[in-house]
Amino acid sequence: MANQNLPQFTVNAGFHDRDGCPVSVNVDHPGVSQLHDHAVTLTDVASGSVISAQCYANDDGITTLNWILDGLTAGESRTYSLSEGSVTGESGVQFKEEAGTIAITLNDRSFTTFRYAKTQFRPYFFPVLGPNGCEVTRGETSDISKDHVHHRSLYVAYGEVNDVDLWGEGDNSGRVVHQGFTQKQGGAVVGKIYTDNNWETRDGSLLMTDKQNFRIYNLPEDTALLDLDLTFIASAGDVYFGDTKEGGIMSIRVHPSMNASDGGKIENAFGGINEDETWGKRSNWCDYSGVVEGTPVGIAVFDHIVNPRYPTYWHVRNYGLMGSNIFGGGTFEGDPSKDGSYTLKEGEQMHFQFRVLIHTGDASTGKVAQKYHDFINPPAVEVS
Repeated sequence: MANQNLPQFTVNAGFHDRDGCPVSVNVDHPGVSQLHDHAVTLTDVASGSVISAQCYANDDGITTLNWILDGLTAGESRTYSLSEGSVTGESGVQFKEEAGTIAITLNDRSFTTFRYAKTQFRPYFFPVLGPNGCEVTRGETSDISKDHVHHRSLYVAYGEVNDVDLWGEGDNSGRVVHQGFTQKQGGAVVGKIYTDNNWETRDGSLLMTDKQNFRIYNLPEDTALLDLDLTFIASAGDVYFGDTKEGGIMSIRVHPSMNASDGGKIENAFGGINEDETWGKRSNWCDYSGVVEGTPVGIAVFDHIVNPRYPTYWHVRNYGLMGSNIFGGGTFEGDPSKDGSYTLKEGEQMHFQFRVLIHTGDASTGKVAQKYHDFINPPAVEVS
């Protein structure tokens, strides 16, 4: 039963249908702040249906309430009451840790593994599983030796940082070295893996640092969402990002059977299809889809409107690579006057927000354009 001393929450879909949409609202209420680390639920006041919710404290001490919004049509609203308790049969986002890895499950279903050993060239997620448990990315598989060994599934990298290669995995390449976690916890609705990393030369000299803050949402098997809040920090002097195609600030290498060269498809927000119409083009999202073990699947990367130089250029190839790259404008456009290199001055920071959506079918079937608005135009919530 709802606690009468707790506020109610009314969510409005706005101009878009909402289904599998993460909702997050900051709540300045003493009763809600006492629910950190407690199992909580939201009850639809009109229908009586109950869904899982999650409370956690932000670094500023404000409590955030999270849930997944399903089945709310554009223009409609829904009011929930909050109470303690859990939904029967749901285990949420859970982590299982071993040396240098965190295996992540959603309601006891395997989703992905975060790999962060210091011996690697960079942290990355592999495997990443979509509908029917199909792998939607390439990583530690037998085919990795065929080409581009450095394209490790889902990761952050760039090819020219103070003239050091942090994209490839050659003898002179630098490394992104995991330093520690600032948050590492699962939950009924969202799991958080917040990491600090050093960007280093081959000999270990510090170039800069970053914060890679990942959130993984508890969604059904036919859809998955992973958010990244990324911060580059010029903590060891000026940082020069060169104009090169060799980079994907948010990078994906899809499963080989999804390659556009083998029957898969690349699509962007402007209707571009495959490499000829998407490589080196700017767009607010890009999607890669194909068939894995008989199942049509896709994976999209969303570029947020708050990101520097929005919308980003895309380094996306028919052979399976998809990455955002804001620094390669001169290279992509074949015009030195559009040089995209940038110097982050000592002490400065650069912030990015990305979302990765895994879905069934192609971009149309997976409602990628609609779900992009969940990211940049989330539903409004009124606390009363």
